[in-house]
Amino acid sequence: MIYISSPRSILCEESEQNLNEKCPYKDTVDLSDMKPLENGSYVYHNILIDDSKLAQYDYRLGAYDKRQKSELHWRGCVCDETRYCVKVCCQWGEFFNENTYECEKISADLNVPTDLLIISTDNNDDDRVVNIYEHFIYQIGLPCKYGESYTSEDDEWHLMEDGTLYIKYDNTYLDTVSYCLTPYRYNDANENVLVPMICPTKNTMTSELAFHCYAALVTVLFLIPTVGIYLWLRELRENMRGKLLICYLISLIICYSILSYINLTELTFGENMCSILGFTCYFFFIAAFLWLSVLCFDIWINFKDHRVANNANKNFRRFIWYSCYAWGLAAILTILTMCCQWSENISNEYKPGIGHDSCWLDTNKWSAAIYFYWPNLIILIFSIATFIQLTMRIYRVRSDVAQMTQGKEVFKENAVVILRVFIILGLSWILDILSYYLRDYGAGEFLSLLSDLRCALQGLLIFILFVLKGNVLKSIKKRLHNSGKPSLFARLSFSKSSISHGPQTEHEYIEVNLREPKE
Repeated sequence: MIYISSPRSILCEESEQNLNEKCPYKDTVDLSDMKPLENGSYVYHNILIDDSKLAQYDYRLGAYDKRQKSELHWRGCVCDETRYCVKVCCQWGEFFNENTYECEKISADLNVPTDLLIISTDNNDDDRVVNIYEHFIYQIGLPCKYGESYTSEDDEWHLMEDGTLYIKYDNTYLDTVSYCLTPYRYNDANENVLVPMICPTKNTMTSELAFHCYAALVTVLFLIPTVGIYLWLRELRENMRGKLLICYLISLIICYSILSYINLTELTFGENMCSILGFTCYFFFIAAFLWLSVLCFDIWINFKDHRVANNANKNFRRFIWYSCYAWGLAAILTILTMCCQWSENISNEYKPGIGHDSCWLDTNKWSAAIYFYWPNLIILIFSIATFIQLTMRIYRVRSDVAQMTQGKEVFKENAVVILRVFIILGLSWILDILSYYLRDYGAGEFLSLLSDLRCALQGLLIFILFVLKGNVLKSIKKRLHNSGKPSLFARLSFSKSSISHGPQTEHEYIEVNLREPKE
């Protein structure tokens, strides 16, 4: 199953304190810009901070208790169990602009919000609306440079009476180190309200996610040399089926690489970068399935009608039409998906979720089926129908050949040809679709594991079946010999029974050299 971990799935942990710290970091304020009194004490919002509450720090904590070295500075304890802290992003009368990532003045015709519902931590139904500037001691600052407002319909959150922020999505409680509150005006509203600003986090790596990522990388490692060889050998890159295979594999390489990068990198992504990566990955995934449908169609028409023209000009025009279909339709679907994600008229329940809670489709929601799994299922149904038809014809033709020649390797050759058809038509993708639809059942986890195994083996099988073939290896040997660079290939000889009979005509992949007998 193709998935990606949520960027909002980490629980804050208590940071390690230095010996001279007087209280937890989250209960302190930075006094760098304040002047001390004559006795060395400070006053912060009418709170006296004496020597017993002062300490010097050589670091600052960012979101999720990420420690960063800093200049030596004074901090003072201002919060305790008698009066809790809450953090606001900007100074009074300012809001955090997510486009510029700066605090800006609120327009004079708009209000400065102060009230917010707080939830009791004792479950005694003592929930009430309070003025946060009066009820709490407020700290000022951003938890990170590129924060994201929690403003969508699905972003359910509550401010607790102890100043922590509860995120329902992943049952997380964030302290003031990891969030801040900012004024925000919804599109259909005429006043500002307070909303939380939180930070995207690096992916939480699990064994299942790690296996999925490394399986994709294994496939990429085999797909890259496959594409390289097909581009290197003129007879393959100029062949229609070779061109289609190259486009299909390049699409797979890019989308697998992006997914692995997002999950394995130590970097964190803002909403804009996350959206760029996500929609790029989506484009190439859709393109891969569309090129798969082109391969199926081309195999089908060539096998159905052996008289398909092998004219260079006609083949070039046909490839242009194929390209317009695959790349063009992928671009259209990507643009439509982007419009759905950013539309204010579509409920979040039906949005793809790319760039919102994760950099990929939110596969925890059924909306992912609309944008990804349904279109791909339609392509796979066509692939299955093509596979069944071709398998029956291949078996029939080779059975007739066996009766005429009494060959002993017919069954083995049948298996290789049918396996090659199965791999190139992408029928193994059905495991990924099944693992998505059955993710809430016991079989879903097992199918997800099988899908990851399929992903890991896909590149290897494609390399074996489409590169380690008699005619391809002969072409490599010939190319190396002509270039004057003898290698291992130059010292090998290949007979007609090598590995599998490679395609040398327009009817590659389905190598049936004899006409099907007329009925």
